[in-house]
Amino acid sequence: MTARAAALAAIFLLTSLPVAAEQVGARAKGGFPESFFLEKVPRAEAKSTAEKLARAVIAARLIIFAYAGKFVDPNLGDKGFSGEVFETQWRAALEPELIDATPNQKRLFEKLIWAGRQVMDNNQDRINTKGVGWKNFLPAKWEREMGQVFTAKTGIVIKQPGRAYRSPVNVPDDAERAAMEHYIKAGHGENKPLMSTAQWGKQTVYRHMEPIRLMPPCLPCHGKPKGELDIVNFEKDGLETGDLIGLMSVTIAVKD
Repeated sequence: MTARAAALAAIFLLTSLPVAAEQVGARAKGGFPESFFLEKVPRAEAKSTAEKLARAVIAARLIIFAYAGKFVDPNLGDKGFSGEVFETQWRAALEPELIDATPNQKRLFEKLIWAGRQVMDNNQDRINTKGVGWKNFLPAKWEREMGQVFTAKTGIVIKQPGRAYRSPVNVPDDAERAAMEHYIKAGHGENKPLMSTAQWGKQTVYRHMEPIRLMPPCLPCHGKPKGELDIVNFEKDGLETGDLIGLMSVTIAVKD
C-alpha cells in the first residue's frame, strides 16, 4: 500500500468511528447561580452582612432541630410549630444581631425571616400529618427551600453544598468544593469562615463559607456503617460526630 493510500485509509477509518455519545443530564458549562442581583450591599458591609445572614440561618436550624422529636412522632398531629411560632422564636434569637445592624442589614433580615416563614407555612400539612413517622422535614430541607425563596426575593444566594449532596440544589461549585476539601484536611478544629470576592459575570460578589459539622441527631442518616441504607434509602456516609457534612455558603452582590 502506498503512503497516499495508507493516509486515505486512515482518514476513512477515523470518519467512520462513532462520535462520542452526548452526556445526557450533565450540567451546562459556564454560568452562575444568579445573574439578576436585586439586592446589593456596600462593599464595606459585605463581610458583616454575610456573617449575620449565616448566623441567622444557623440559629433557625437549631430552633427547628429542637422540634425534631415531635416531627417524627406518628401519634402527634398538630406539632405546635406554626409559621408564626417559628417566626417569633427566630426573631427572639436574632435580637443580638440587630443591635449593631445597619439599615441595609435590617431590611435583609426582614426578607430572610419572610422567606423562612413562607417555607414553614408551606410545610404545615406535612409536619402535622398524624399516623406517619418520618415526613421528610428537617433543618436541611427547610434551609434548602428557604434559600431558594430568599434568592428569588433578593438575588442573594444562601445554600448548603454537601460533602455528598442528596439534592441537586446542594451541588457545590468549584469554590465550595475547595472549601470543603480545606475543612476536611484541616480536621475538626478548623471552623474559621473562608471569605473571598469573585466575579459572577460583570458583578462582583462577596463569598462567605463556613463548615456545617455533623451533629448526633444526624448520625442515623450520615453515620455508620458506611453504605447501609438509611430511612430514606440513601447510603449512609460513614461519618462521625463533628465531621464535615457540608457548608453554609452565602454569596452577596456588592457595590461601591
